[in-house]
Amino acid sequence: MVYSLDERSKLRLIAESGIKKAILQIERAKKTDEDYDSFSDDWSHSLGIFKDIRTGDGSYSVYYTFMNDKTGRAESRYGAVDEESKLNINKADQKVLRQFCRVVLGSSETEAQELAASIVDWRDKDSELSIPLGSAEDMDYRALYYPYEAKDDKFEVLEELFLVKGIDKDIYKKMEQYVTIYGKGKVNINTAPAYVLMALGLNARLTDKIISYRYGQDNMIGTADDGVFTSTGAIIPKLSQSVSLSESEIAELSRVVEQHLTVLSEHFNIRSKAALDGRRRTHEIVCIFERAGRILYWHES
Repeated sequence: MVYSLDERSKLRLIAESGIKKAILQIERAKKTDEDYDSFSDDWSHSLGIFKDIRTGDGSYSVYYTFMNDKTGRAESRYGAVDEESKLNINKADQKVLRQFCRVVLGSSETEAQELAASIVDWRDKDSELSIPLGSAEDMDYRALYYPYEAKDDKFEVLEELFLVKGIDKDIYKKMEQYVTIYGKGKVNINTAPAYVLMALGLNARLTDKIISYRYGQDNMIGTADDGVFTSTGAIIPKLSQSVSLSESEIAELSRVVEQHLTVLSEHFNIRSKAALDGRRRTHEIVCIFERAGRILYWHES
């Protein structure tokens, strides 16, 4: 089927409307350093704002796939995803990356150590291996059929992971929804999935207590009874009021809060899909928006 330039232009404009609407919602929820972001915010999920919104002779949806930590099932939600809910591969140290590979990929200790070291060695400034065996640096990549060198700088797009030793399509597919290259490296405890919290060093039992607190009595996210952490200083007191915490759990959580956690998000992944009435063709735009007002990434398909 042939599509006219007019149809393509209409689709693009409709998809852009979805992006602009999401940016507006994020800007309306302007935060200060003393504020917080959570699944209760409209930018995170609102059917009335983001699902099948009529524009001219078409419509758009701003959507994402959400992994429900309670049911273990993927769900469709309508809104944006905060990048601070993910693990920053430019900031995470080798220990965190190793734990991430274990919990997300199901890697053995040796496999996780090698993959974590390879990620660190790809981005660090030197040409020395982080571990004696299993990682990769310039000499390893030069020996490939199509040779190249380690970047020795930060990842600029997630797809660069394909260049790192040990990462193939299957591994990348498992990783991509949990990792980011945006932000300062702090993870929002209000929105981070269980796997990310565990990668930061929280054990499975303590992570489950945090998830249960967030989902509230109805076991649904984004509803009135959600538990929300309003500041990093409130994390332990609020959680202690909801569930029993042992001394070791308090110590463990205190360490992770100090090193890795925040309650505020600054970068948002917005995916807007447009369709025209009676037509099968669609147009999708994905962008990364920084709350300070900049668009950092834009891709159309």
